[in-house]
Amino acid sequence: MVAALDPSCYSIVMATGIVSLACWHHGGPHSPLHGIATILLWGNLLAFTVMAGLTAGRLFWHPHRMVADFGNPHRSFGMFSIVAASCVLGSQFLAIWQRPNAAIGLWCFGIASWFLLTYGIFCNVTIQKNKGSLKDGLHGGWLLAVVAAQSVSLLGALLSPQFTETQDIVLFFSLAMWLGGGMLYAWIISLVFYRYCFEPVDVDSMTPPYWINMGAMAISTFAGCSIIEAVGSSSRLGQFLPFVRGGTLLCWATATWWIPLLVAFGVWRHAYHKVSLAYDLRYYSIVFPLGMYSVATQAAIHCFGIDFLAPIGTAFLYIALAAWTITTIGLTKTRWKSKA
Repeated sequence: MVAALDPSCYSIVMATGIVSLACWHHGGPHSPLHGIATILLWGNLLAFTVMAGLTAGRLFWHPHRMVADFGNPHRSFGMFSIVAASCVLGSQFLAIWQRPNAAIGLWCFGIASWFLLTYGIFCNVTIQKNKGSLKDGLHGGWLLAVVAAQSVSLLGALLSPQFTETQDIVLFFSLAMWLGGGMLYAWIISLVFYRYCFEPVDVDSMTPPYWINMGAMAISTFAGCSIIEAVGSSSRLGQFLPFVRGGTLLCWATATWWIPLLVAFGVWRHAYHKVSLAYDLRYYSIVFPLGMYSVATQAAIHCFGIDFLAPIGTAFLYIALAAWTITTIGLTKTRWKSKA
């Protein structure tokens, strides 16, 4: 189990964390949703601890497998899930438990991991002598690099009031990460769209991680709204607000545009080609974008005053909660059968 650990295993933490945050942001004081959010936070803390222990064990006992994954684009981009998981868990600590010190620790870990993975993986992909084709090498998991950058930006913006003397520096860093993540999305999604239109696709290539096409823009929306809210009190960074506002709305619109197309891909894969819906770890790659879209829509409502979007945010909360429940039941059944 440890030797074959999937680098994207932290997607469980990402999905659980964002569903927890969605419940928290949609619920009122003493509401059942707040209770669910707290329970999910406890579960997420346990999941993160287990995954961290398994990763440490794999690094200690099977370092050659870790190195091999790092050099394999089919698996290396899954490593970005540890960055997003750390920052999503930090956002939970901050919002639900009001534990800024724990959130700061997770944010610092996320920044360090992001730096090492971003420049390590992209450098390795660039200098490899034997490269696969665009059809064989590119997949939706590449966009986890964008999600990782935006998760760092998001938690930085949320934490900025904690840094009273250096708040502008933290906010500027968060803004730079947000812009850098947007740049990376533009590059990668151009290749993804080219692959869709000009390379043959089959059911094995059109996998759940392609939902990150939408999820990357949803977390960009949430991060952008958090920056807008935090920058409002800064005299030096206020000059960037008009641009950030427009960019944030663009991110939400892009995330929304993807949803019908991704649903159509799913119908084509599972209804037309009869691909089984049996449990797969990658289904958490659908749960996370659904939950993030709910939170992003809620953030956009508060940021822009567009309260007519409230039913959309609420609907996606329950869709995400249902998807998380079904996927987690599938995980539990699979683990139970493997032990039987």
